[in-house]
Parts: sequence; C-alpha cells; structure tokens
Amino acid sequence: MPTAIFCGAFDPVTKGHIDLIERASTLFDHLYVFVAPNSEKHQVFSAERRLAWLKQACMAYPNVSCRIQKGLTVDAARSVHAKYLIRGMRNSQDFEYELNMATMNRSIDDHLETICLFTKPEHMFCSSSNVRELLRYHLDISAFVPDCVRRDLEGGTHEDIE
Repeated sequence: MPTAIFCGAFDPVTKGHIDLIERASTLFDHLYVFVAPNSEKHQVFSAERRLAWLKQACMAYPNVSCRIQKGLTVDAARSVHAKYLIRGMRNSQDFEYELNMATMNRSIDDHLETICLFTKPEHMFCSSSNVRELLRYHLDISAFVPDCVRRDLEGGTHEDIE
C-alpha cells in the first residue's frame, strides 16, 4: 500500500499541521513527517526540538513516523520509498507556492505525486510565523499549538525568537 511524506519547517508545529497529519494518516498506510530545512527561512527552534514536538504530537497516530530531513524533498521521499507528498493549503498564496514546488519536485522525480489538502476553516490563520509573533509579545499560543509545544514554551522568556 502507499506511503506518503509530509515535509515542513514546523517552527513550531501548529494545530493546523497536526490536523493535516491526522487526515493524511487515514489516507496512507504510512506517513513520514520530515522536519525540513528551508533555505529561504531562518528557523528559530532547533531541528531536534521541532522533531521532539512532532513525535509527541503524533503519538496517537501509529502509522506516522517523524524524522529530520537531509537534502531535498525528493530525496526524503526516495529514502522511505514514498510516491506521494502531502502539502497543506490555506489560501491563494499557498497555492502559488505549492504549484511552483510541485512542478519543481516533479521535474526532479516524475514519480513523486503532490497531494494538497485544504486546511479546515478554524486553522486558516494558524501559521508558525503567527505563533512566533505571539510569542514575541508573550501572548497565549494555546489555541494554535499542540499541548506539548505550549507546555514546553510556557513560562519561558522566548529569548530564542527575540
């Protein structure tokens, strides 16, 4: 049966990410979630910390494994013999970005099929960058992140994002 991957910075992982993971886990025999590097962004939290959050948040999904990605998305897919790449879309800006990435990935590996899942309305404004902005101002992030992230960051000074 098919295997899929879901790659992202997850800086930090949000409830929107977890919703996509949960939904994708019902579509595939196995879903690998990769903490991916992004050369266009500066990650605030270490890859190891983001991986730990993902592992905790995904414990309820027995067919989901979490790893740190090295290299390109197509390399991550090949490393686990996945033929499907899951991506989430919240708005038209995401569409433009995802179309570009799907086309590029397909040009590198024409066996990798991108499947986009639309976000649920309650997660449309839930992004890692929004969470980081709330953290900068010491505001409550509990509506946007899994409990494991909230607990880890709660009460901290969040110096790593200032």
